[in-house]
Amino acid sequence: MNKKIGVGVLSWKAHQTLEKSLQSYRDNGFLDMFDSKLIYFSDMVDADEAIAKKYGWDYAGGPNKGIAYGMKMMAEYLDTDYILLLQNDNPIVEDAEFAKKHIKEAVNLIETGKADMARMRHRWKVGEGFADVEKYLRYYNACSPSQQFIPAEHDLDSHPHTAWHRFINHILRPTNAQRFRGRSVFIEDHPEKIYPDHIQRDGDFLIIDSSVIDFTDQCLLISRQMWLDILIPYVESHPSGRLPNGFQAPEICINGKWWREQHFKILQGQGVFTHDRKDGSFRPEHHTKKKRLTH
Repeated sequence: MNKKIGVGVLSWKAHQTLEKSLQSYRDNGFLDMFDSKLIYFSDMVDADEAIAKKYGWDYAGGPNKGIAYGMKMMAEYLDTDYILLLQNDNPIVEDAEFAKKHIKEAVNLIETGKADMARMRHRWKVGEGFADVEKYLRYYNACSPSQQFIPAEHDLDSHPHTAWHRFINHILRPTNAQRFRGRSVFIEDHPEKIYPDHIQRDGDFLIIDSSVIDFTDQCLLISRQMWLDILIPYVESHPSGRLPNGFQAPEICINGKWWREQHFKILQGQGVFTHDRKDGSFRPEHHTKKKRLTH
């Protein structure tokens, strides 16, 4: 496999968060596997440039026009076959040997046509702002939770769901019940045995049909061509009325009937990165933040 791989970090303000992520990459030592590495700054200021230079990253910037625009520009600067799209709050949580092997295996599966893209957010160390398991448990009881599942990473105590709740949810929201099945990969030991029509296993990876799992732009490994020629054009031609901070967000635009009907093949392995903000968290009340304050 001689394909070039680039890594890009989208950043807007949050300098402490960005530095913590870049420091984790530098200390980990996995960056030498990439052919290009770039930080794209929205509303770039002198402090942004100083941080990029401190950690030895190429950088570019422009006006803040939201995540969709920033990620498009970042991919255009990264002239590689594959791109790993990160944000400034995605530190690494695995060692270099595992990270390199994991990313290369994902690229090989995409290159051979077994998958279309790969989620690189950690399957177990999910970090803040992750509600997939809680939502899954609204509709399904966990059959055989993995020993690697970390309940403290999820706010499950605040959302108890009984068999009665699940039955009612299935009756009232059958579409959700169908499309949430893919979220089983974040709690079940062998989700491919529970939903074999939608989830298959290939070595260390699960391959999930997009009809049962949402699109995410967080920690996404994808071919540059697919990102710039298929997904970004779809976002631009199908703008959403929901505008975080007044701008288009890929996750909001893409997640819907079109995404589910494409039956894209989404990889999820153990993962490499988590989600952790050190300053200005968008959810300061999130249970993982409260946990830090009490320890």
